[in-house]
Amino acid sequence: MRRLDEIDNHAFRIDPGASRTAAVSRRLIDKPPPLQQVLPGMDLHLNYAAPFTRWAVERGVMHQVYGFDAIEEVINDLQRQSAGDRNRHYYWLAAGDADGERSFYFNATDPCSSSFYEQGVDRFGLLEHRRDQARTVTVRRLDTLLADGTITQPDFLKCDVEGFEKDVFLGAREMLRSVLAVESETNFDISPTYPMGHFGTLQQLLLDAHLLTFDLSYNRVPRASFVRALASKGRTDRAALADLGKPATLNVLFCRDLIAEADHQENYSTPCEPSGVDQLIKMMIIYELHGLSDIALDTAERFADRLAERLDVDKAVNLLADPLCRVSGHRQRLRGLNWMRPCLARLLRTVQGTRLGSSSEGLADHL
Repeated sequence: MRRLDEIDNHAFRIDPGASRTAAVSRRLIDKPPPLQQVLPGMDLHLNYAAPFTRWAVERGVMHQVYGFDAIEEVINDLQRQSAGDRNRHYYWLAAGDADGERSFYFNATDPCSSSFYEQGVDRFGLLEHRRDQARTVTVRRLDTLLADGTITQPDFLKCDVEGFEKDVFLGAREMLRSVLAVESETNFDISPTYPMGHFGTLQQLLLDAHLLTFDLSYNRVPRASFVRALASKGRTDRAALADLGKPATLNVLFCRDLIAEADHQENYSTPCEPSGVDQLIKMMIIYELHGLSDIALDTAERFADRLAERLDVDKAVNLLADPLCRVSGHRQRLRGLNWMRPCLARLLRTVQGTRLGSSSEGLADHL
C-alpha cells in the first residue's frame, strides 16, 4: 500500500483543479467558527493552500489526520515530524479488505511505486528500473479500525495505493457511507483483479456510498518503443513527451452531491440520509478547495435557509462567484502555449521568410 489519507509525497502529483483563492473557505464568516464538529481526514496538500482551515485550527476547530503506509521508514519519518501533535496519527499498516498479513513488494529504486502486486513485464520499460524487496506487512480493514476506536469517522479520504484501491474500499463499506469526498488514483486499465476496468470498479464501489465523479486530471505516458525510436533519431527531449501517449494515471475526485440527494432521491438505489449544516459547510469547503466554486455556490443558494444560522450566505455567494476559481485549467492552457511556442516560431520563419528580417526572430522569441 502506497498512501492513504494525508500521506502523499509523490515526486509527480496530479491534482484535480485547485482553488485559486479559496475565498469562502478563508473568509466564510466574521463571527465564531461555523463548524461545530471536527474536520477529520482533510487532505494536507489542500490545507496548506486553504487559509480557512488554518483559521479554523487556530480557533479550536481541529482537524484530525489519520495516515497509513506499508513502508515502515515512511511512517517513522512522519511520526518524528509530527511528534507532540495530537491531531496527526500515523500507523505502519496497510488498509485492505481483510485483517491479517500480506506480502508487500517494496521498490528500493522508487518507494512510491511499491505495491502489493508483484510487477511483470510492461510496454513502458518500468520493470527494468525496479528493485523489489518482498516484505510482510499488517493489513487492517478501515471499518475494523473505525469500530475499535483507532480512528474516527473521516470526512475526506485520500487513497493512492498502487492498484490496491478496490481492497481498501471493500474494507471500508461502513466508513464510506458517511464520507463526503474521496480523492483516488486510478486508471483505465483492465486486469484479472479489475476485469471491468480499474476506474469503472472504483466508480461502482463509491457509487454505493453516493459518491459521484466530480473532477479528474491525468498524465500521458508514451510506449517505450516510441521513446526508443525518438532517441535513435536524436530526439531526447523528455519534456516534449508529456503530451504523448494515452491517459495513464488519473487522479479523480469523488464527492457527494447534497443537492441531488435532497431533490432527486429517486436517482439513488439506496436511501439518502438528510445532511446536517456541518456537512453542508464541509462539502462547500471541499468543493471550493478543488476549484468547484460553482457547485459550492449552488449549494449555498439551495440550502440558504439552513446555512443562514451559521454564516452570511450572500457574502459566501459573492466570494464564490469567481470565474478564475480553478488553477489547473490555466496551468493546462499555459502548458499548451509552451508546447506551441517552437511550432509558431518555425511557422513565422517559414511563411515570412527573410521579409521581416530580425523582427521575425524577435517576434518568435516572444511567443
